[in-house]
Amino acid sequence: MDFTPFARDGMILTRNVQGHVDDPRSLRRGVRDRELIKLRRGAFVPSSTWTTADARQRHIFRIRAVIAAAERPVIICGESAAALWGMPISGDWPTDVSVLDEWRGGGRAEPGVRRTTAGFRSARVVDLGGIAVTDLTRTALDVARRNIFSEAIGSLDWALWRHNSRAVPLSQLFEDAEGFDPRLGRRHLLRLVSFATNLSDSFGESRCRAMIELQGFEPPQLQVEFRDEQGSMFTDFFWPSVRAVAEFDGKQKYTRNEYTHGDPTEVLWREKKRQDRLGRQVNGITRLLNSDVDDPPRLTALLVELGVPRGGR
Repeated sequence: MDFTPFARDGMILTRNVQGHVDDPRSLRRGVRDRELIKLRRGAFVPSSTWTTADARQRHIFRIRAVIAAAERPVIICGESAAALWGMPISGDWPTDVSVLDEWRGGGRAEPGVRRTTAGFRSARVVDLGGIAVTDLTRTALDVARRNIFSEAIGSLDWALWRHNSRAVPLSQLFEDAEGFDPRLGRRHLLRLVSFATNLSDSFGESRCRAMIELQGFEPPQLQVEFRDEQGSMFTDFFWPSVRAVAEFDGKQKYTRNEYTHGDPTEVLWREKKRQDRLGRQVNGITRLLNSDVDDPPRLTALLVELGVPRGGR
């Protein structure tokens, strides 16, 4: 059976199908025949839609399935809220959907749902595409407080990012972090917010900067402009005391079509020409990969070889 006419934003709900098909068991057969993916009772996604969806999109389907099955209004929070905002997180998107709920004296667990009551009364809730969700500031802080320093900073940086049309002011992050209960990681959050910046252009770049900090090196300047007859170049990390530059290279630069336009070799050639231009203005350049960030001794060796001085903030 073709279920496409019953899909709403890619999802099929039993209540939208009832009354339009002669056999109420058609959805069950769709799952059996692998035409449909059952997310929870009464909520399905066509297998073709699920197969082409990325991990974040799949988590959003799970969110919508939870909302559709809920008996009362639901507030989405934490990593689930991050998925709706488009905020990057560390690691894989979770299977369980995070929901902010008022304390009601306990209750039975619900499969596929992670309920939290922490900060319910102070949370600001907004409507995001018809879904009640914690605002961007609260979402960023909730995600950050559950992660270690190097894995948390990328989410906060994204919330501040100068190219993010929904960016929040740093003062708002500080104010909300100050309001957290100490038992919920206020000290950790304030350290993170003090380190956060609107100048980091990727989650990997943020993570790299955090690891440079944790290894005790002098903090670099970010997005410093260098100019020559061919135009401007902006560097990821620059140490003026030794005129040294480090550039973070994420894999996506060489694999995503939006960067390569179908020709990864052209990206490599552009990067080489840029490095040659930059090399005429600085004393040293090194490129840092995710594998270097994952290996602190190697990262340290590369920065020492570059001449970066020790001396964290």
